[in-house]
Amino acid sequence: MDGLFFGLIVMVFAGALPCIILGYLIAVKQKRGLIAGWDESKISNPEAYAKLIGFSVLGLGTLIGLIAFIWYLGLVNEIGMTILLCVASLIPIPCVLVANARYGKHGS
Repeated sequence: MDGLFFGLIVMVFAGALPCIILGYLIAVKQKRGLIAGWDESKISNPEAYAKLIGFSVLGLGTLIGLIAFIWYLGLVNEIGMTILLCVASLIPIPCVLVANARYGKHGS
């Protein structure tokens, strides 16, 4: 098996697919217990909070899969792929900050 193909399989099945499934479960199915440190008493609108967090994780999974295919097709080298993955992995961080600012109960 080609090493490039093996890398694609690992990135899709170990990176992209778990993020896509987790994001779907949080955003669409409202499995808020999957969010680390979840405490519903600290959130003013749990459904909207979960949607924002879940869709950011779903977007991350989609980007990981897209980056894997772009790398497999040879459109970027390993350094470019690494930079793209590092940037993509930062996406949920501002979404958590926005969700906490928008839906967090402050002063309690």
